[in-house]
Amino acid sequence: MNLHAQIIEESGKPKFAVLPIDKYESLVKELADFDSIEDLADYLRAIKVKSENKFWHSLNDVKAELGI
Repeated sequence: MNLHAQIIEESGKPKFAVLPIDKYESLVKELADFDSIEDLADYLRAIKVKSENKFWHSLNDVKAELGI
């Protein structure tokens, strides 16, 4: 997602990001489902793992392999 942010620097380092209101509102809407930044981080890690793994085991297969 490209937010088209304008970066404002202070002493040569990024300090603020200014977003177009529609991008800001979209971002707020997307983030509203997460209770914390940790929940968002967990979600993003899960998406990454899912995209990296091509073979998944069903719960029934795992149970059978473990004998439970």
